[in-house]
Amino acid sequence: MTRVEQREADRPGSAGNYRHPDSITDAALSWFVALQDGTADPETLAAYDEWRRSDPRHGPAFDFVAGVGGMPELRSATLASPEASALRTRPARKPSRSLWWASLAAASVILAAGFHRLPAMMLRWNADYLTDAGDRREVALPDGSRLLLDSASAVALDFGEGRRNVRLLQGDAFFDVVPDRARPFRVTGSFSTVEVTGTAFAVHSDGVEDAIFLEKGRIAVGGPGGAGLPLILEPGERVTATEGGLSAAVRMDPAVALAWREGRYVFHEQPLGEVIDNLRRYYAGTILVLAPRIDEELVSGNYRLDDPVGVLRSLAGVAGASLTVLPGGVVILA
Repeated sequence: MTRVEQREADRPGSAGNYRHPDSITDAALSWFVALQDGTADPETLAAYDEWRRSDPRHGPAFDFVAGVGGMPELRSATLASPEASALRTRPARKPSRSLWWASLAAASVILAAGFHRLPAMMLRWNADYLTDAGDRREVALPDGSRLLLDSASAVALDFGEGRRNVRLLQGDAFFDVVPDRARPFRVTGSFSTVEVTGTAFAVHSDGVEDAIFLEKGRIAVGGPGGAGLPLILEPGERVTATEGGLSAAVRMDPAVALAWREGRYVFHEQPLGEVIDNLRRYYAGTILVLAPRIDEELVSGNYRLDDPVGVLRSLAGVAGASLTVLPGGVVILA
């Protein structure tokens, strides 16, 4: 008997390793899989009808999922997966539930795009300078200091009435600050405040942690708003800040910490999932990971950032996954 209240293995995020962040879309995906093979019993069909009538948003959500799920491009990507290749060597039979989840997870990228527009709009509203995926930008600040913004990064400035304040809203920024002891230069991230009078340093902020690396001079790093005792960094040191506070300062090779300035990405024994998350900032399309457990694979490399799909193709080979590029720039690792 087919039911939408499937066991966990049949839920989004299990067979296809995906669960849509919007609960209505997630339920619509579940119902689509439950009904797709045409063998649903009367009890399941009645439950579906009740779900569809219970909220005016349910019907349109299901219809849209059904339409997107039938896209030929998504079916082609699904059939290119290792499981589908194995099925082609056996007697003909209906696609497995996991194959359907792979196709629907790809479709969910399109669905999720609408929910992601609001944060992007708010970022553009608040930023004075920002970069798109794959771009870098150098900015001359009002006091003569220099700012270099990495890909998919944004800052807001406050230089009124003698202030020299920058808020890093997202991404990576490198600062070469003009000395002025009377007017400290402050950079605020999600969990930290950096204060200097004249030096060169980089700040990263991704909403989970801030990371500060000092190239030359000295800087004081405190909590949000300068809270807590500041940590003084020496050149070549890096500190991270989270909700739990500041880490200890650690030494780091500048060629690794500042590789993005040269358009490179250098990493060592890093989980593939973290590497892919970082590469998303340099790719204007969508990257979807369907292959189970490859996020945990430890990888190392030194790559140019102007070809993120090439980097993904190389890493997919290391992890034993296949890579498919769909029309519209959707990259699928399966």
